[in-house]
Amino acid sequence: MTMQITRLRVEQLRRFRAPLELTGFTPGLNILAGPNEAGKSTLVRAIRAAFFERHKSSMVDDLKPWDEGSGAAPRVEIDFVLAGQPHHLVKSFLGKKRCVLAIGARQLEGAEAEDHLAQLFGYAYSPKGASKTEHQGIPGLLWVEQGSGQELDVRHAREHLHDALHGQGEAASALAATGGDALLERLRKDRAELLTGTGKPTGEHKQAIDAVAQHQADIAALDAQIAQYRDQVDRLDQLRRAHAADSSQRPWEALEHDLARARALQTTLDASARQLGEDRQRLADLVRTRELLGQRLAAFGQQEDDLARRQAALNQAETAAQAADAATSQAQAAAAAAQAQAQAAQEQAQAAQQQALRDSLQQQLAQAQADATSASQALQRAQAAHAELAKQRAQAAALPAITPRQLQQLRTLVQAREQAALRHQAVATRLAWQLPPGQDLRLDAQPLQDQGELLLTAPALLHLPGGGALRITPGGQDLAALARADQQASHQLQQAMAALGLADLAEAEARLAACSAAQGAVQLAEQALAIVAPQGLDALHTACTQVQARIHTADAALARLPTARQDVMPAAQAAAADQSAQQALAIAREALAKAQALQAAAGSRRDAARAEWQAAQARLAAPERATQQEAAQQQLLQAQAEHQALYARVAQTAASLQSARPDIVAQDIARLARSIEQLRASHQQRHEQILVLHSALQQAGAQGLEEQRAALDGELQRALRRQHELQRRAAALDLLCERLQARRQATLARLQAPLAQRLQHYLPLLLPGASVQIDEQLAPALLTRPRSTGAAESGAVQALSFGAREQLGLISRFAYADLLQQAGRPTLLILDDALVHSDSERLGHMKRVLFDAAQRHQVLLFTCHPSLWRDMGVPVRTLDGAAA
Repeated sequence: MTMQITRLRVEQLRRFRAPLELTGFTPGLNILAGPNEAGKSTLVRAIRAAFFERHKSSMVDDLKPWDEGSGAAPRVEIDFVLAGQPHHLVKSFLGKKRCVLAIGARQLEGAEAEDHLAQLFGYAYSPKGASKTEHQGIPGLLWVEQGSGQELDVRHAREHLHDALHGQGEAASALAATGGDALLERLRKDRAELLTGTGKPTGEHKQAIDAVAQHQADIAALDAQIAQYRDQVDRLDQLRRAHAADSSQRPWEALEHDLARARALQTTLDASARQLGEDRQRLADLVRTRELLGQRLAAFGQQEDDLARRQAALNQAETAAQAADAATSQAQAAAAAAQAQAQAAQEQAQAAQQQALRDSLQQQLAQAQADATSASQALQRAQAAHAELAKQRAQAAALPAITPRQLQQLRTLVQAREQAALRHQAVATRLAWQLPPGQDLRLDAQPLQDQGELLLTAPALLHLPGGGALRITPGGQDLAALARADQQASHQLQQAMAALGLADLAEAEARLAACSAAQGAVQLAEQALAIVAPQGLDALHTACTQVQARIHTADAALARLPTARQDVMPAAQAAAADQSAQQALAIAREALAKAQALQAAAGSRRDAARAEWQAAQARLAAPERATQQEAAQQQLLQAQAEHQALYARVAQTAASLQSARPDIVAQDIARLARSIEQLRASHQQRHEQILVLHSALQQAGAQGLEEQRAALDGELQRALRRQHELQRRAAALDLLCERLQARRQATLARLQAPLAQRLQHYLPLLLPGASVQIDEQLAPALLTRPRSTGAAESGAVQALSFGAREQLGLISRFAYADLLQQAGRPTLLILDDALVHSDSERLGHMKRVLFDAAQRHQVLLFTCHPSLWRDMGVPVRTLDGAAA
């Protein structure tokens, strides 16, 4: 069905307070351009509000003009032709709520008109609040808002697309549409109550299976308890017979006699082992004693050799000490000479510093005197500039004051008076006359002769020559109001002039010019003062005072200096000589310190060597030395004899212990003790087990295990019947969902074929060789296109870039529009700032696509880039109607 908007008019809607009307829309492509904030999106919002919003809705405050009160009444008028029949839609909101739809000679109003449009175009109204995406149906799919071209949500228009693709009332279409979704979803929900997605039992079905398993487990547990009861009866008989045998035979008593003999043997072996340890310890002590006595006899022989070494060391230390004394004397003489030279160089450097200070103070004094002259001259110039500034300020203050704002107010009042006078004259009655000679008329008391012209601004009486009169009342009822406005404007102007003491506007402008000239002179004087005294007169006075203080300080410093010497060296030369002398003194002092340290060290070594020689000589001359040497020899012979005897006894005792095997005896003791303990514990444990089994068998006999098993078997049979019932229901639902899904897929395939055909009509213009698959929602899902190597690549449409998704989204909308048109549905495409994210090459391809779609549909393209669309074969219109 062909649809064409021919006229659009908005008023009191967002930025369009005054009416804006656009006409001359063509059946195909219409391009409307304008910069940002020009109102393009406002017009798109107006079209959407005219169709999607109820005229009585209170949720459309965004349509009001900015900063507008509650009385605003946004209004939209749209003229369109549908199937050759003209339609005129008028809708206003908020302050004046109204909706009128004229279809030829037929007229619908209010909700009836809105419902007719919703049924005709394929959308619905929100039951509460503003319109939402889920209510906007086909127009919501084809009317692309700014920045949303890449978003393609077909869910809310799918019902209408199904009707267009398959016709109303067909079962296959209902199965593939939302009704089919609801039926399949309900069956899947029923199936999900019994089976998971992978076919595993869940919910009541799983509970029935778990109940069967639980009953089977409970019966198995009872069977195990019954078998255990029987085993326990047999076990109790075995334990009683074994316990009676142990009580009569008492097998642990024979083992206790063997344990006592083994412990007695272990006591004897422990005594022999302790004696062997003591003998071995004494044997080790004798070995150490022999070693010490041998070392002591060797030390007596080394004392004589040590005396000779000490004598040679003493001689060497005395020679070194004598050499150190001589070196120290030489270093002391060199240090004294360096001290005298450093003292003389230091005095010369001090004299040079005083002379340099005297020269510096004289230079400072000369500079301060020159600065004093400059400061005095600057102060005189600043005082003159200050006097000139005071003079200009006095002259400016003497002029009558007027500001540019006051002059602008006077100009506004003059314009207001002139406009009021013009309005007054515009509504006045123009009286023109042309009389023959000798004839006259009288207007009130004024005679009229010959020819002339008057503007009547008040009622007047025209007296006729033969008697009678004509009353002329000019301007109708507004004349008095215009006269009052004229008088009021004149009165306001006179009051403003009188308040400023002015005669007319020219005098005001002359006064403002004089004030501006006086202010300019003041500013020039201020700049002149700022140049000569940037910090003010006080700063110049302070500078003069500071310069005089510097002169006084320099004079005082020169007076305190001593009389200058005649043989003063230059300061740099004196400083270098002083530094050289100080370095030489430091080197001499360092050499003296090293020589003194060497001298002290050599003396210490000499004293130590003399002390060690004296000690060695004293040790050789000691009278007890020979006696100690002989005693050590006798002790060594006794220790050797005792060592031989003790060694033989240790060997005999060790051999005897080895043959007796104390470790085996200890193992026998541990083995027999554990055996006795185990026999007694087994006897006691068997007695306790008999008691426990006897009590358990008494309790089990009172539980009625056989009766419990029979009751559980009945519950198991009932649970098995419920499990089989739910299994049959789950299998039936599973089969029904599978069959419905297969039928639905086949139906969707038939519905997708014409849409895929239309998409393939446009897609090669953008991506040659590409193809696209359509999902269950009738939206493009998978794109396949050839690569540069010749192979094909496939990927999800949602994984494409922003610009590519926007391009495919527009192509899809063109395909939907083609199918809707073929099904007799009205189509209109609105694109608000579309394709702004496309590169130049892709934009060129999309222009071909857009131009082709415009051959079948009316397209309204709003853009802020008019230069990009001048090659579309249609004029690019601005919002004021001019061509861009």
